[in-house]
Amino acid sequence: MHPACVPPRFRQFPGVVPLALLVGGLAAVSAPSVGADVAAPAKQTVVAFLDAIKRGDDASARAMLTATARAKTQEMGISVAPPVNETASYSVQAAEVVSEAGDLVHVATTWSDTDSDGFQTSDNVIWVVRLDPEGWRVVGMAMRIFDDLPPLLLDFEDPEDMLAKQAMVAEELTRRATADDQQPSERTAGNPPAGGPGPQ
Repeated sequence: MHPACVPPRFRQFPGVVPLALLVGGLAAVSAPSVGADVAAPAKQTVVAFLDAIKRGDDASARAMLTATARAKTQEMGISVAPPVNETASYSVQAAEVVSEAGDLVHVATTWSDTDSDGFQTSDNVIWVVRLDPEGWRVVGMAMRIFDDLPPLLLDFEDPEDMLAKQAMVAEELTRRATADDQQPSERTAGNPPAGGPGPQ
């Protein structure tokens, strides 16, 4: 199965790269007339979804997706709740209604984890939750992968595009790693780093 539905720090799988998922509408204007009471149940959906991921409960996590996302991710063998580290944790912050109809909410979260060397990492993830006939359901997520590039926008309801962008990120990571590896060999006594002499 493709473990493509959780933040990068929450999983360590060879060949799997960080990616972010988001349904179209990230740039939608917030609806000021809709109160926090609408966003509250959307936040609860995210909490239930993330709790299921932490438990490794794929069935419960998948149940929090939209019907289309459930069907398509299952059809393509995409795991919604692959194994995660026991040290992983999350916190839920603000939620924002981003559609005039009040049926689309962005829920901000932070994922934290500590590796075997005691190094802690944190990632900010925005989960996209939509009000469907069966209730509030997760449709995707957004996350910045590279500081110098916009966040990747993918969609749980379009797993083909999700996997294609996952491959694109893998290529970019490889390209950057190769460039970093080549950089020291290009520095010679007559060609110091651009920042000047001495350690950089």
